Amino acid sequence: MALLPAIALGDPALEDRGKALSKLHCARCHVVAPDDRMSGISSTPSFMIMVKALSDWRDRFETFYARRPHPAHIRFDTDEERPPDQPATIEEVMLKIDDIDAIVAYAQSLAEN
Repeated sequence: MALLPAIALGDPALEDRGKALSKLHCARCHVVAPDDRMSGISSTPSFMIMVKALSDWRDRFETFYARRPHPAHIRFDTDEERPPDQPATIEEVMLKIDDIDAIVAYAQSLAEN
């Protein structure tokens, strides 16, 4: 769904947007930047560990919104509203489809460092 064309990789503006999105939405659970190692939840893998240790990290980042526990709190701006009787276990994160490309571009920048 959010596969990056080769030309988008290495785009500093896209990487910066991905870093900002990651700090805004992902840092509640993950350490998302080397300079912010005290954020996140200790049992949740950091972005740096995922991109260095997992051979399928790109697939995981491109599909994170469909991987547990993310579907419980992530919704795209094109999705229907959640039913009012659905329990709110965590604040909902609203993303745009192209936000995935930005987050993957940021993760790629971490993988290259």
